Parts: sequence; structure tokens; C-alpha cells
Amino acid sequence: MQKCYLCRDMPDEKFIQFVQEHADDDPGRLLLSAGRWPGIDVRRAARIIEARRKIRDKLPSWHAHPELDYPDSLPLEQCSSEATARYKQPFVPDGGRIADLTGGLGVDCWFLSRKAGEAHYCERNEALCETARHIFDILEDRPGFRIESHPGDGLQWLRQAAGHFDLIYLDPARRSKTAKRVYDISDCEPDLLAVKGDLLAKTNRVLAKISPMADIARTLVQFPEARELHVVATGGEVKELLLLLEAGDPGRTAPQIIVADDGRRFAFAPADEPAAEVRYANALGRYLFQPSKALRKAGAFRLLSARFGLAKLAPSTHLYTSDAPVEGFPGKTFEVEEVLGWSKDAQRQLQHRFERLEMTALNFPLDTEALRKRLGIAGGGSRHLLATTLSDKSKILIICKQ
Repeated sequence: MQKCYLCRDMPDEKFIQFVQEHADDDPGRLLLSAGRWPGIDVRRAARIIEARRKIRDKLPSWHAHPELDYPDSLPLEQCSSEATARYKQPFVPDGGRIADLTGGLGVDCWFLSRKAGEAHYCERNEALCETARHIFDILEDRPGFRIESHPGDGLQWLRQAAGHFDLIYLDPARRSKTAKRVYDISDCEPDLLAVKGDLLAKTNRVLAKISPMADIARTLVQFPEARELHVVATGGEVKELLLLLEAGDPGRTAPQIIVADDGRRFAFAPADEPAAEVRYANALGRYLFQPSKALRKAGAFRLLSARFGLAKLAPSTHLYTSDAPVEGFPGKTFEVEEVLGWSKDAQRQLQHRFERLEMTALNFPLDTEALRKRLGIAGGGSRHLLATTLSDKSKILIICKQ
């Protein structure tokens, strides 16, 4: 049996105070000086201090509990953030019965359980399961409620479990047996395509976290049971793709793609995108709009033109323009100052005029790093250079206010 990550004894006040007082110290130096504190398990304290740094912003409500212990770094790196875990809570009906089949550190299960009347956590790594159990016991503040933990394979447990679940959640492992990262759903463990029948025999709703690199169109073809696919972003970066499967007639309604980006939502059906009427720009207006990474991942390009009344620069250039600002646009808004053609003269002008420029190349012969190297201009400053291609195939450089 693997050694438990977590010492079973609850830390006493003296130990917790030590962790808090040395929160900013180098854990390695603490270990070298362990003899200075004969009454403290310095090795354990150093591990907790290092872990708490990793979760300070990722899991703020857990960080507020200095008595929590944590495993080595990999589970902390792989677990959901508090923001994405809270995003999943509305999938749980109030007082519902839920099961997390791939529990890991327990972050998703913990936040899902806040709305549940009964919650089950499964994890095949016994040491990690024990760690999560202790975390749950320390955090739980509802009298009489307890997340039931089950060490072992979640699917095997589910097949033997009695009754029906209101939601089953799983996050298939995206690493091969050789620790190589994989992205295709069929390469993950478990293979959601292979086990979806077993899951939907036990529940009407399955929520699966899939790779952010997964192809959305292909995924929706693979899963006719899909009702929603959520592209979840925080801080401008796509963090998770969530696939919601529902039992019943798979063809009764078209699935929805829902982009959630730091509180802003943009929803559409796959058929809406090709049907949307798009207008292309004859010239640049005063404002330039760049969709968020989440919108670009979702593939909502024609729809942005139709819904926000913007002109798209070119069919393959996912930038938009208007003479007026647009409230609530899901992405960045720039104010255009100047437009230059892509020429050696323009390059010399830029090198002479700017010591610093933020740069982005989109649908351009050079990528962003190659463009920066070509121009030899450092990043930063108050101006942003966007290099792109118009409908007539001409290459332009757009200088904007940040």
C-alpha cells in the first residue's frame, strides 16, 4: 500500500502557528535548519508551506484553513481551481445524489457536494483518497452531512452501487501509461466513449471534464447524447471543456455550446455559426475587436459579426471593426490610431518610432514571435501592434491604444 500523503494526527496549534509564521520562508532552508525546532515536524510543515503557495490563488477558500495538509505537487497542479469548481455547482440539483468517479484531490467533489444531499467520492489511489477524506472532514460544516469516500475504481463501484444518481461527474486521466499527455477522448482513462452506456444506466446526467485541446465539432459528433459543451475560461485562458450528456432521445434538441469567460456567457448551437450573416469591412473603423481565446476555441466567428453588428476584416481573419465601441464584447477592444502596409519602409518607421510595442500576429505570414524578432522591438508600452490580412489579401500593421 502506498504511504499516505497526510499524517493522520491533526496538527496542533503550535504546528499551525509555525506554518503561518514561516509562510514566506524557503521550505528547503527550513529543512536544513530543522534542528532549531525540536518540537515541530519540519518536513511536514515545509510540504504544507510549499503547497499553500500553490493554492493561494487557485483555492482561496482552502488556503484559509492552515490546518489542511496536502500531497505532493502533481495532484495540486492537476486539480481544478476554485473558480472552475464553483462553475460546476449549478449542474447539481438542490439536495441531489451525486458521484465523482475520478476524485483526485477532491476539489470538484467538494464544491459539487455543497448543493447535494448525498455525495460519493471515488479514487483509485488509496493515499490520495485518504488525503481527500481528511480534507473533507476538516472542511465540512454541515451537521450530519459527510461525503462518502470509496477507494478503488470508480466505474466498478458505480456498477455495484444501488439506486439512481442525479449527476455523475468524471475527469478522465489525460496521461498515457508512459506519462505522455494525450488529448483524444478515446485515449483517456476511462474512455468516455466506451463507458457512456454504463454511466447513463445509472443517471440521466453525466458531466465530464475533457481536454481543453479536444476538437469541439468532433466531440459533438461522437456524442449524440451531448446537450451542452461548456468552454470555461478564467483570466483570459481556456481552463476546461465540460461535456454534459443526458439520457433519452439523443436527437430531441440540438446541443448548445456555451462560452463562459470570467462571468460573461455566449451561447449558440453549432448550426447557428454557418447560418449567421457576416459583413466584411471595406475599411477599418475607429475600434478593433479581438475575440477571447474561449470564443476562438468555440469557433463563433460569423456569429460575432451578426450579434454585435461588427464588420469582420476577412473570412480567415478573426478581428472585427466598428466606428463605435461595443459594450459587452467578449474579448479585447482596441482604439485604432494608425494603419500601415506591410513593407520594409513601415518596418523601419516602427523601429525608429517605438522602443516598446505589444504585438499580436493573426492570419499573417509571420507568427507573433517571428514578427517581434523581425522588428527587433521589445514588448510592453502603451501601444499594441496587430499584424493581419484583409479580404483583398493585403497585409497590414494596425497600431492601437492598449
